[in-house]
Amino acid sequence: MRKVISVVSGKGGVGKTATTSNLALALQELGEKVIAIDCDIAGSNLALHLDLHPNPERSLQSALEGRKNAIEAITLHSTGLMVMPSSHTIKDENIDRRKFKKILNRLDGIVLIDAPPGLNENLHTIIDLSDEVIVVTNPEIPAVADAIKIVEIVKEKKGGTENCWCVLAKVDEIKKQLNEGEIEMALELPIISRIPYDRELKKSIFDRVPVVRHSPYSSSAIEYRKLAAWLTNQSFEPPRYATVMRFLGKLRGR
Repeated sequence: MRKVISVVSGKGGVGKTATTSNLALALQELGEKVIAIDCDIAGSNLALHLDLHPNPERSLQSALEGRKNAIEAITLHSTGLMVMPSSHTIKDENIDRRKFKKILNRLDGIVLIDAPPGLNENLHTIIDLSDEVIVVTNPEIPAVADAIKIVEIVKEKKGGTENCWCVLAKVDEIKKQLNEGEIEMALELPIISRIPYDRELKKSIFDRVPVVRHSPYSSSAIEYRKLAAWLTNQSFEPPRYATVMRFLGKLRGR
């Protein structure tokens, strides 16, 4: 069986790719078969977050162009995660809907799509072919305003927002924040996760190791795991002594 979950945002820089990479690994830790696809052809970053060096012959483009089939286009990450990166060589910025659907039909498990930011035609294609949509935004007016536009596309493509939710990223980093009630009211979506932009998340992005592996006891890593459990209807218990382990980690990092 296959479930396609797209991770989308109305603008860049809100934490969409960090959410994709960490959620993929958190889902894998729960025993799920996960394939992460980078569909941000114009500004691919998923491979960078995972410290992968994309091979043009193992990429989304190679599958779309018919040089490889969907399975051959997958790269195996050191964690065991299956990744279909996007090549940095741009020939065509448009994703052919028919060809992309054919790729998805060859896959099984949870297919997690890192969608391009903005409101381009590729986003329409991705949302149309997704079973569930996660809208990543920040608690600030410009990000929420752009997220509203994404929700309108979901309504148009899906006839509603039954399988669409909001993940609030970079919580606490922005000093003057909208409150959660205001965001849920504006988007007409429930907030299912609140990811703090803690020091360990910043370090993990710099080190190109997702925070769920880089700093598993950090607040952000625990929130990503909680999100993965919610999406798969599994129970979640935070690691015992997480607060102590975070404190020890800070001492070692000094």
